[in-house]
Amino acid sequence: MQKIMDDKSKTGKADDSQININESYEVQYWSEKFNVPQETLKSVVRAAGTRVDDVRDYLAENN
Repeated sequence: MQKIMDDKSKTGKADDSQININESYEVQYWSEKFNVPQETLKSVVRAAGTRVDDVRDYLAENN
């Protein structure tokens, strides 16, 4: 599996459809957005995948 990394040299609108749990600022942002602890967010992303919609659905179904 290929690991996708953020290209810090590119600026513009962030990709708000994916969650990269290897970037602390994304973990912080999305854990606050979903009102869950950071470790919970990481676990959910590992279980449901990186798509925001999939994470949202997983949280809705399992809370």
